[in-house]
Amino acid sequence: MTVEMSDPIAEYFERYPTFNFRPSQTDWRQIGAFNALAQHQRWSQARRKSEFDEFKSFWIVIVETEFEDSSLEHYQNLCQDLSISPIPESITACKNALRAVYVNIVDLMQYRKDRAAGRRADLPPLFGSLEELSEYSDNEKKWYPRETAKAEMLRELLKVLT
Repeated sequence: MTVEMSDPIAEYFERYPTFNFRPSQTDWRQIGAFNALAQHQRWSQARRKSEFDEFKSFWIVIVETEFEDSSLEHYQNLCQDLSISPIPESITACKNALRAVYVNIVDLMQYRKDRAAGRRADLPPLFGSLEELSEYSDNEKKWYPRETAKAEMLRELLKVLT
């Protein structure tokens, strides 16, 4: 029996049956589709901002679900995803290794979603410093709010961007 995982973003778009939601494979956040929906619905700027704030809450569900397991195997898989070598042999060692990694969570999620879907998955870029990660995240408009992170593995990766 296959358990079907819900897709909170698709469920958001299902609220608007007159809108033809075509999911992007290159942006798991579906920002382009959201912008098309806002235009389709002719939302005011105030409504668009309100809807976008709600829409972003669905991203949090997706990311938290992706990183909710905190077993050694999951930590080691994450270390492998981030090219940490050798792969640490304990959760504590994995946490220590992950704290030293500067990766954009949005890119990491895209990589993991692409890989899970059997698509070509580009490893997320790793940065040499917090400043480099911060500049990249700002330039690309790719942020994940640290204050919403509940998943233990996720908290190890998130940095306070300047």
